[in-house]
Amino acid sequence: MSSWLAELRDPVPFALVDVFGSSPLSGNPLAVVDACELGGEGPPPRWMRQVAREMNQAETTFVLPAGSGGAHRRLRSFTAGGVEVFGAGHNALGAWWWLLATGRVPRPDDGVIVQEIGDRLLEVRVGDSGRLTMAQTAAAFGAEAEPSAVAAAVGLAPEDLDPAVPPRVVGTGADHLMVGVASDAALDAAAVDKKALVDLARPVGAQGVYLAVVGDRRPVATTSARFFNPGSGLDEDPATGSAAGPLAAYLAHLGILDPTGELLVHQGESMQRPSTIAAFAGAGGEVTVSGSAVLSAQGRLCGPSRD
Repeated sequence: MSSWLAELRDPVPFALVDVFGSSPLSGNPLAVVDACELGGEGPPPRWMRQVAREMNQAETTFVLPAGSGGAHRRLRSFTAGGVEVFGAGHNALGAWWWLLATGRVPRPDDGVIVQEIGDRLLEVRVGDSGRLTMAQTAAAFGAEAEPSAVAAAVGLAPEDLDPAVPPRVVGTGADHLMVGVASDAALDAAAVDKKALVDLARPVGAQGVYLAVVGDRRPVATTSARFFNPGSGLDEDPATGSAAGPLAAYLAHLGILDPTGELLVHQGESMQRPSTIAAFAGAGGEVTVSGSAVLSAQGRLCGPSRD
């Protein structure tokens, strides 16, 4: 063992994985820390927030021993600003991809993993070639927002919004404001006023805002999107599974989603990190997101003080 590694206090393995991308340095980067090696119930939340700030990614996910007998592992995710998030998007899918790819969690015979996020137990189905399909909770439809106020907060004119997809909060684990945008040009032109967006989102109970272009073709099977969440310190996100699922559910609710229930979401182009998310909203209310990940880096970090 090299001297620098020997000097680390309780070295904890971590990785940087790019989720919903097809090659390294695409998709949505995620830091994953396997805190199970520390033993016990896991490290203190203060240390997890410190690590998330150090990693400086949109989210850092910590893998912990399951608190429920029905789960394989418990996941806790924090933004770089120290805000804990409970959605099941790239933060969870990327963690499971790494755990399976490195053999830290063996592939179950039935191909089904159960994850514990907050107080929920959610299934992850393991497919071929590293593709994972992750269940989200049934969609909850919340408050609507005034289109003109939404347009102003994202730097667009009211006519740049799509009246077929009026602004509304939808959640499948995390509540986000879904906003239909009329054209790719308007989507590209969106420029967020951070304070205005936070002031708009909080009263209607939304964490982030998801702008999506569905176009004129019906039914809708593909879309382009951008996600903003300045209230959690996230200016823009290149791939947002916790918003893609609600978007599919919302389009199904509006009666314009493809009859298969499938929606292909393209995101991250504006950030030079192209991403593809496969979302699904079934007639019975089930919502899933699917995708894979690639490894960019891995190593070990210093564990929490025992003091």
